[in-house]
Amino acid sequence: MHLQLIAADKTDVGQQREKNEDHPYKHIESAEDGDRGLFIVADGMGGYEAGEVASKIAVETISSSLQNLFQPLSEQPTIKLDLTQNNTLSEPEATQRKTRKLAETPRTPAIEEQFRSAIQKANREIIHYGEKQPSARGLGSTVTAALILGEQAYIANVGDSRTYLFRDNQLTPLTRDHSLVARLVESKQIEPDAIYTHPQRSVIYRSLGAGRRNIEVDVFSETVKAGDTLLLCSDGLWEMVRSEDLISILGEAASPQRMCDKLIDMANQNGGEDNITAIVVHVISAQ
Repeated sequence: MHLQLIAADKTDVGQQREKNEDHPYKHIESAEDGDRGLFIVADGMGGYEAGEVASKIAVETISSSLQNLFQPLSEQPTIKLDLTQNNTLSEPEATQRKTRKLAETPRTPAIEEQFRSAIQKANREIIHYGEKQPSARGLGSTVTAALILGEQAYIANVGDSRTYLFRDNQLTPLTRDHSLVARLVESKQIEPDAIYTHPQRSVIYRSLGAGRRNIEVDVFSETVKAGDTLLLCSDGLWEMVRSEDLISILGEAASPQRMCDKLIDMANQNGGEDNITAIVVHVISAQ
């Protein structure tokens, strides 16, 4: 079954910040094997205008690095396995290598690695910018992204922006926060609900930039089907709108744009303590 993607995004400064340092991105292209889409939410941080720059660099670098995946499959570059590490092969081994030629890397691990490399490149670009601009030194950004190719979704995350899957009226976080409070919950030092009020809830231990030259990127794979909805958001949304309200809004028979509007409005009504960004992606059966 071929799938179609319908998406919308919205970002808002919130009620307590002067500038919006969040940066959303969405791109969808139709293909013979179903729609392909890339969706990114980056939440910048740093000094004056530095966070805004960091989130923009993250989005621009990641999206440009993955552009080749929107080409037809026949035009996409293949990644080969190196089978020539040992130059002292015996004759039977040499014969086997000759008949096998070069084995192609399975598509999923290859795409996951390209996704991870794109985000690591964004990290290097942000650090490089900070080195050139002393006033922006220490700038950084979180990022969560979803790359959907047909029925396969690749989800990446660094920091505490989130990607959720809404399926059969169940909301599942696909990403894991890289934050102090998440670690405290995992170690059972605080209750899960304490993440919303803990005095150190803004402390994250993994991000792009912020002096971190080497970063670990979480990448997940998920099969999507008609009827699914993906929500990508910054912490300014999920901290202000609890899971039961997310489920209520995502379960409505409404367009992605209407859902984004309602999510942003609710976050503002609940305090709007940070910049607020949401991307909603509907997965439907292609006609």
